This record gives sequence, C-alpha cells and structure tokens, in this order.
Amino acid sequence: MVDIIGTIIHLIIAGIIGGIFVWLAAKALGAPRATYWHGILTVISAIIITDIINYFLGGLGWLTIIIEVVVILLLIKHFFGVGWLKAVVIAVLAVIIAIIIAAVLAMIGLAAGAAAIKGIVPGY
Repeated sequence: MVDIIGTIIHLIIAGIIGGIFVWLAAKALGAPRATYWHGILTVISAIIITDIINYFLGGLGWLTIIIEVVVILLLIKHFFGVGWLKAVVIAVLAVIIAIIIAAVLAMIGLAAGAAAIKGIVPGY
C-alpha cells in the first residue's frame, strides 16, 4: 500500500513540475493546444508508459531507449497537436528550460549558503 501511495505522489509531483517545462516549451513554439494541463498529462503518461516499456523490454538496451523516445514524441504530438519536428523541438526545449531553471536555483542556493556561512563564521 505504501508503494502505491508513493508512486501516486511521485506521479503528481513529477507531473506538476515536469509539466511546467513541457508547457513552457510548447507555448514558446506556438503549439495549438499548449495548456498546462496538457503538459501535466504528457509527463504523467510518459512516466507510466515508459516504465511499462522498460519493465517488459528493459534488457534490449538502446532499442528500449529508442522506443521510449518515440513514445514520448507521440505523446507530445497527441497532447499538443503538433507534427514530428515540432514535437522533437518541444522535447529538446523542455530539457533546456529545465536545465536553465535548475542552474539558476542552484546558484541562488549557493549564494544563500554563502551568505549564511558569512553570518555564522567570523572572518569569512
């Protein structure tokens, strides 16, 4: 029971956070159905389907990865109403946005940590 609850919580949090990146990328590229809800559905569906694929085909190495990427692109195409090229660009842009936001948050955390140390450690 705990595993099921943990999995559901993981899906909700991943959908909310990951959905932001996918939605921003789709919105930036002018996808016809670029809503935050579609971003959440894309991320949650991708997690569930790729987990199932990995469970059954996990031992196939690169073939599994290729199948999972194609499935993710199909989900982006479906939920945002775009073609293959735009789906690829949305996926890449979503990753770039996530990296930039993570880097900014890390720098803010480092700055806050340095300020805290400066206030605690004399002579720093």
